[in-house]
Amino acid sequence: MLQYFSSGPHGLLTAAKNPHQPYWINVERPSINEINQLTQQFNFPRDYLTAVLDDAEVSRTEQLDQPTAQQPVLIVMQYPKLTTSDLGYLEYQVYPFALILTDQVVLTISNYPTSFIQDFVMDPASSKLSLDSHEDFVLAIMWYIEHAYVSALELINRRTNLLERHLNQATHNEELFRIMAYQKSLIRFDAALTQNAPVLTAVESSATHFNAPHHAALTTDILVETKQAVDMTRTNNQILQQYSQMVSAVISNNLNDVMKFLTSLTMILTIPTIIGGIYGMNVKLPGASVVHAFTWIMLATIILCIISIEYLRNHDYF
Repeated sequence: MLQYFSSGPHGLLTAAKNPHQPYWINVERPSINEINQLTQQFNFPRDYLTAVLDDAEVSRTEQLDQPTAQQPVLIVMQYPKLTTSDLGYLEYQVYPFALILTDQVVLTISNYPTSFIQDFVMDPASSKLSLDSHEDFVLAIMWYIEHAYVSALELINRRTNLLERHLNQATHNEELFRIMAYQKSLIRFDAALTQNAPVLTAVESSATHFNAPHHAALTTDILVETKQAVDMTRTNNQILQQYSQMVSAVISNNLNDVMKFLTSLTMILTIPTIIGGIYGMNVKLPGASVVHAFTWIMLATIILCIISIEYLRNHDYF
């Protein structure tokens, strides 16, 4: 799918392709025909577009330090996407996202829908993006990619806090599976941010691109956002590791409490069972000839049960 955008007075507006005006093409899950069309039109290697079709593609740059401005620049980064695991729990995957910078156009390519791109499309004014400078636009997209990790980590924090509120009632393994999904997400984040770091360094130190006076501040903002995401990822990973052990201990303790209660209840119910079994024998028993024998037996049974309950309660078995 191809989406064309051009710079207007109120932000990014959907527009027909206009070769005489700077514009942005968003490419999502490109087909073979779309790949052939774009490679022929803008004269860049085919793997610039097909790279994102491989979910395991690594972050990298190509032609970033070439002196010829006519050669398109490729920047591949990893971005997070909220998905559902095979067990039905929410977790994050990381996928490659490519940016191609040419003289005429900026292309963004992904194999899956990205939330930040959809935000640009639905509300272009608030994004404050402009296509007047292609390099500024690329740096802005890179910042949003790194910021997506921070937003994802904040969501994981909120969901972890929600789990903690219900921890005292946890008796099943669902909490452990949720934490495992979050831990898998954090491991992917750490690997993806590690891959993105050399790309950001290459962009910052490029001698032929992104060297305008104000680009230093933009690249610094990206690096700061990346450092924040890395620190949050590692801190949250350590917290979840400790939290996972605590959840296991709490679940085990809650199950022990349930078993302790059921064992105590079984002991109490055993008293009338034993008395009933004894007085159900077809032999002469003490008090069997008394007129109100059943009433006295029931009363004695209730008293014994109450005494047993109080004993167990004082010893923290109830």
